[in-house]
Amino acid sequence: MAVTTWWVEGSPRQGLRNLQKTFPMLAFKGGKGEWAYYRDGWEVLRVLIVPRARIPLVERRVRARVAIVIDDMGYRVDRARAFLDLPWSITLSILPFTDRAREIACLAHKRGREVMLHLPMDANGGGEAIERLESRTPGMLLVSMSEGELRALVRREMDQVPYARGANNHMGSRFTRDARCMRVVLQELKARGYYFLDSLTDSRSVACREARRLGLRCFERDVFLDNSRDEAYILHQLTLLAQLALKKGYAVAIGHPSQATLVALRKGLPKLEKMGIKVVPLSEL
Repeated sequence: MAVTTWWVEGSPRQGLRNLQKTFPMLAFKGGKGEWAYYRDGWEVLRVLIVPRARIPLVERRVRARVAIVIDDMGYRVDRARAFLDLPWSITLSILPFTDRAREIACLAHKRGREVMLHLPMDANGGGEAIERLESRTPGMLLVSMSEGELRALVRREMDQVPYARGANNHMGSRFTRDARCMRVVLQELKARGYYFLDSLTDSRSVACREARRLGLRCFERDVFLDNSRDEAYILHQLTLLAQLALKKGYAVAIGHPSQATLVALRKGLPKLEKMGIKVVPLSEL
């Protein structure tokens, strides 16, 4: 006996009519979407009829995969819960030394979502604005640090965020251009079995080049979703993400825990699903 699934555009009743046309020589009996077909009293075929609109995502043909990483987690558990409540495999990247870092990491792990460490790194420029930003970000990795200082700080930061599978840079436009500093940090990440995502805050970053030399898996960000916290802009960036993913088979987006980003993901990701694009944890790309 063969069992097959018959996908139909309309209702099961329409599907049944199509089946009767396809197998006019067979008798049938059944109901509620399942029919058994007989010839000379023997069951020769069993068919499940499922409307196409009810086909679960896992049974659709996946044309491309995307990872969506939400940075700057660690301050608000309610905002983390809101992103974890989304029905997609969103990856959370958590800043070390924040008040709720450990709690959010444990919550994400319990919900089956991938956790990353969001490593604060030295930024380009100077002046009061950069100094204020760096002073408000504990654990900033600086290019002026010695190898020993860098190793000790990265180890402390990894201990701050349990269940992390990888890390990416917070800021870091200066740090990711420094081969010496990146090599030290990447060596520590490799020792813990992490991967690295280069947020590409500077196009001259050497992070993935150094990672490849060390044999460490490295990804690069393709799209920033929310440089503007405007819903229409974020939806446009999701469209760009889809185009890139369909072109090369995968793509990586980075966003932030704003209400506009949350609403745009709720509206935009179902459209990506219909295009055959699946949201996966970053490690699965």
